[in-house]
Amino acid sequence: MKKSLLKSLVAAVAIVVGFSSALAQTKTKEDFPNVSIKNFGQMDDRFYRGGQPEREEFQALADMGITTVINLRNDPKEFEKETVESLGMRYVHIPMSDKKYPDEGVDVEFLRVVDDPDTGKFFVHCRGGKHRTGAIGAVYRFTKYNWNYDQVYSEMKDFNFYTFLWFYKPIKSYVKDYAEEMGLRDAPPAKQAIEAVANN
Repeated sequence: MKKSLLKSLVAAVAIVVGFSSALAQTKTKEDFPNVSIKNFGQMDDRFYRGGQPEREEFQALADMGITTVINLRNDPKEFEKETVESLGMRYVHIPMSDKKYPDEGVDVEFLRVVDDPDTGKFFVHCRGGKHRTGAIGAVYRFTKYNWNYDQVYSEMKDFNFYTFLWFYKPIKSYVKDYAEEMGLRDAPPAKQAIEAVANN
């Protein structure tokens, strides 16, 4: 009975993991040779990310079918909102600092936007597309894909996330804490369930 249940769990997890992997296809700048936005990439069929676009670079986002731009900078460019809206896209500003632990509620605000069907395809950016964007990307992976911390941090590094001395360590701590709160610090829930059955 125990072996049968374990086999069923393994099969179910394989299906879920395979489906999740198919949806979560990380693409980095090299996959978009015609997009000049620095550190540009894609996390799934809706989530695009990158650094601060120049005024003329927003057109490429509209051409890709992106309908919402989410700006995480706490020092937004003066031209951005007007430029985004002139191209028919929605502009959302969720200010974050890259020098301190993210404020409470930024994840809730981000997920509220993402869960709105009218948001459609969206582009998230900060200044370099590395740290604040990395933290919000982590929230997305934890809540939408049940990725564990190691998976998330590996992807963050794919988009050039780093810490140096004390720089950006509060953001890394935020991601670790978020994983801890969701029970995804070491392994996805499905893996934990299999191990629990195997050990009983």
